[in-house]
Amino acid sequence: MGAVVLWLSGARAATPPPYEIVKSNIEVEVQPSGAYMESREVVYRALTEAGARTLRQVELSYTEGYQTYTVLHAYTLKKDGTRVDVPREGVMHGFGVTSTPGFQDLKTISVVFPNVEVGDEVALTTVFGQTRPWFGQSYTEDFIYGRSIAASDVSIGLTAPSDMHLQVEANGLTEQAPETLGGKTRRIWHYQNHTPIDPEDDQVDDYDSGARLVVSTFKDFREFAGVYSNMLSDRTEVTPEIRQLADSLTAGLKSDTEKARVLYDWVSVHIAYLDIVLGAGGFVPHKASEVLANKYGDCKDHVILLQALLAAKGIRSTPVLINAEDRFTLSPSPSPLAFNHLISYVPSLQLYLDSTARYAPFGVLPYSDASKPVVRIEDGATVRTPRVAAAGASVRAVSNLTVAPDGTIDGDTQIVAMGAPAADLRALMTAANAAGQDIYIHKAMGPGVEARVDLGNINDLSPTYRYSAHYHEPNALNVPGPATIPFNVAYKPFSFTGLVAGDLPGKREKSYVCRSMDSEEDLTIHLPANLHVMVLPRAQNLATDEMGMTMVYSKPDPATVHADIKVHVDHPSGACTPEYYARVHASITQMTTALRAQILYQ
Repeated sequence: MGAVVLWLSGARAATPPPYEIVKSNIEVEVQPSGAYMESREVVYRALTEAGARTLRQVELSYTEGYQTYTVLHAYTLKKDGTRVDVPREGVMHGFGVTSTPGFQDLKTISVVFPNVEVGDEVALTTVFGQTRPWFGQSYTEDFIYGRSIAASDVSIGLTAPSDMHLQVEANGLTEQAPETLGGKTRRIWHYQNHTPIDPEDDQVDDYDSGARLVVSTFKDFREFAGVYSNMLSDRTEVTPEIRQLADSLTAGLKSDTEKARVLYDWVSVHIAYLDIVLGAGGFVPHKASEVLANKYGDCKDHVILLQALLAAKGIRSTPVLINAEDRFTLSPSPSPLAFNHLISYVPSLQLYLDSTARYAPFGVLPYSDASKPVVRIEDGATVRTPRVAAAGASVRAVSNLTVAPDGTIDGDTQIVAMGAPAADLRALMTAANAAGQDIYIHKAMGPGVEARVDLGNINDLSPTYRYSAHYHEPNALNVPGPATIPFNVAYKPFSFTGLVAGDLPGKREKSYVCRSMDSEEDLTIHLPANLHVMVLPRAQNLATDEMGMTMVYSKPDPATVHADIKVHVDHPSGACTPEYYARVHASITQMTTALRAQILYQ
């Protein structure tokens, strides 16, 4: 009984490293145009059954017309030294690399390795070609190695014209002395990791915490922004149709803030998100007029249409490059490959907007966009998006439970969320409703629970989201006791302990994702006459750096128990350091212990 954590659990569970890198020898030859050929000879060893499953089929992808990919050799090396070559039919060619709705012209090569078991190695030799650079005459490439994966022999050789300007960041790799011959310079970097550390729950991306080699011919992000801006220059024409729509949506509105809000809401609701990667379409959006006509698009298309609509009302905006994964740092080497998402910035309002975050209210960034380094395309400025502060992000659960003489509970919970949590909960409840409320409730509260969820204003883009759950839990308590009422007896879509400490590891060696918000549970339990409360948990008021908790239990009358628990988490960034975790570990351990308090009855 009690709520399984379905949102903001504070834990993306870490798993043991599935494989190790036995060898990875990479040779890159860059042409003056920025086109390049890259040969790779890689050998991986399966360390777990999950690793063996992963290595049984390796997926490669490329964009025809821009890239080429060839498999030269592929085989399994058994523990006893037996080599099993991949047969011709084991290298399969196909299309698309994702099940996400959308359009793609990516071609795939699936290499199926035979008879891979734990301890076996798979070897793969390939040649990849970037025949047409994505961004004019430029070369850029990233090589990322996580600290949790053992690596014995990694080398990256890069040959380029000696007069080619290269910005290089080699963090965690060592470089040999360069060699120059015939107008070309060859540089070689080496990497090893003989002491891998265990994966950690909620750890930041390997880009932040691991070793990385980032190479780019761009001098800085301003130069790249100029190139990218030119690629977008004909995309935002304000056509008569766009102007007419902007005028009709904003009729009667006075301020730019009101106009921008209405236009943002319209794009968020009416332009369906589809993943589109067609040729250079992975980087270049459709024209705003085409997006409006189609009523669908990816993040770039959303940004371009919103930019045109805003321009129709005299409001200037600019696309912003961002990474929506758990990355919080940016290499000094200006590689556009550091980004995988595009959002909008309105300078006059000093607001970042993400219309592809379907349920994010105007002016509210989802957690995935907050506290991130970004590049604004208009001027090439490298800045950071605002953090999610607890003052604007909250969830409150108000629950009333009635306990029957046989221990059955009938409950009613009202949820009120504000800011980024409101967007997350709207998305969660939409998915839960689509999958089936029964499935959701049984995961949340256990088998046998009968419940109904009133979705409330789920399709709004207002800053506050309200919904409610009504449930019937047979045999919820052990009557007549003595026994305890557990701390998670009522429905709520969050975990106090998860917010405070995640899975509370003993220590951390990597930075980790940490969210800020205020959360509260206001719980009233109405008891039958045959139950007597023997002990209530004592009041608590605990605090440490960036976090605090209060907990008060009371008995307003002999048949009623009331609990009010508040947790305040307000981090200055979306990522917390191992040093911070070590500093607060003792305090958050005390908090999580207090949060497990239970009511003793008989």
